[in-house]
Amino acid sequence: MMKTFALAVLVSIASALSPVVAQTIGIAMIESGGSLGPVATRSSEMVINGALDTLFEAGLIGTNERPLAGDESAFLSFVPGTVSIEGFVDYVIVVFAEYRGTVPVPDCRYRLVRVGDGRVLAQGAVPAAKPASPREVDMEKACSAVGSAIAAECGIVLRGTAASWRKHGYEEA
Repeated sequence: MMKTFALAVLVSIASALSPVVAQTIGIAMIESGGSLGPVATRSSEMVINGALDTLFEAGLIGTNERPLAGDESAFLSFVPGTVSIEGFVDYVIVVFAEYRGTVPVPDCRYRLVRVGDGRVLAQGAVPAAKPASPREVDMEKACSAVGSAIAAECGIVLRGTAASWRKHGYEEA
């Protein structure tokens, strides 16, 4: 009994002294919905959902705001604001969802921005996934797959950034 208690105390002390770091990632969606209107907003929310699911599965904390209507210049000029800073968000994935034609699955471009200094750590594009059928559930799965691909690509960069920070002792708890 005494050995178990001593071991429990030792584990408690060790866990209290080790730094705990959880990266928080915000997702900001700017959409150019074309003629799709509210359908585009619903699809954009599904893209965000796919990204949040992938971040969660990678052990990251994800947060988002509602999609905003905008154009390429709004995407390129996006800077993390007070909500991100005060919400202790470490990085923001800025996504520009562009809807072309009548299929509500967007082509997306993204930028991974560090909130602390506004530096762009990664950028890229993910083409619209082809839905298995025109049914709503398949459209939602395709949108979710686009978001998942964006988060996966950003996750690779984030893992490298976290490892670099640990290596050089820049961790904060």
